[in-house]
Amino acid sequence: MEFNHLSFYVDEVAPWRDWFVHAWGGVWAGPAPSPAPEQLAYRALVYLGQVPLLIVAEPATVAPYLQRHPSGIGDIALRVADLETTLHRVVAAGGQVVQPMQPDAWGRGRWGQIQGWGSLSHTLIESWQGERWVPGIAPSPVKQSAIPNSLVTAIDHAVVNVPTGELSQAVDWYASQLGFQPRQRFTIDTSRSGLRSQVLAHPKGSAQLPINEPATDNSQVQEFLDYNRGGGIQHVALHTEDIVHTVEQLRRGGVSFLPVPQSYYEALGQRPGYQAQGDLPSEWLSQREAAVARLQILVDWDPHLPQARLLQTFTQPFLSIPTVFFELIQRQVVRVNGDLAQAQGFGERNFQALFEAIEREQMKRGSLA
Repeated sequence: MEFNHLSFYVDEVAPWRDWFVHAWGGVWAGPAPSPAPEQLAYRALVYLGQVPLLIVAEPATVAPYLQRHPSGIGDIALRVADLETTLHRVVAAGGQVVQPMQPDAWGRGRWGQIQGWGSLSHTLIESWQGERWVPGIAPSPVKQSAIPNSLVTAIDHAVVNVPTGELSQAVDWYASQLGFQPRQRFTIDTSRSGLRSQVLAHPKGSAQLPINEPATDNSQVQEFLDYNRGGGIQHVALHTEDIVHTVEQLRRGGVSFLPVPQSYYEALGQRPGYQAQGDLPSEWLSQREAAVARLQILVDWDPHLPQARLLQTFTQPFLSIPTVFFELIQRQVVRVNGDLAQAQGFGERNFQALFEAIEREQMKRGSLA
């Protein structure tokens, strides 16, 4: 099971389409075909690198979601090997099919939609040629070129925030209906607040869904739940092959990121494994380290594979309230004993640093004493 695309539910398409095009360097695939000209304002497909982002304001689709929540990621689309079998499993586990299985209008495969956890939905796509496509959107050459000079290649993971007491239920739901399996479990605590997180990964693909619940009443997860008026997607991580280049591009476009204090980088060099960076030239490494600190990118590594770095940074929320945002992540690949190995996990120490960075933003808003 792989991530296919994201659906961003909004009141009005044009401002968001223009923001993702101008600030993010996205490429608009053009208006979706529609029987009525006035319907053209209701959908726009924008490619962020190789990641399709469908911006939707179609009342029949988004109204139930927006009556309960502010604008946000309302649908995470998943590509499956066998759509019919997947839908049968969902129904057998007590799930709800929102859109029954139907053929793609351009013969690329079949799709359907199920109700996800809370207000979230999941479009399920069976692609006959293995390609990524979006239901209702005509084939376009845009996905072949994507964003010029952008290295965003895929959706790495999507984080779901749920109310206190729903973590185990949400984990069981994704396990029974879609076959996800529990992996890492985190508990993050500071002197002010905390959260609990369970990472889910699909055994037959790269899709990963960390699920968070608040551990304290003033947790950043609880703040999200309050502003979002319930559970939902807190952030989606976009994988890039060169995070320094990509973040430089986005900053030039006006995208804002969560600040990281300089003390983080002063402490970074003292962590075990920091010096293990393979056979790269020292001058290149020092320049890279300076760029990482300047751009306020977080760095982590597995103690058993310190050469492969996990680099992450997080945008400020898209809205004027602390809800949905994006993460940029690079999983470095290195050669070990003749084999290629990639950085895994989610950066456990970065997770703590992210939590503390969001706490600082909470204090600025006055929502964390």
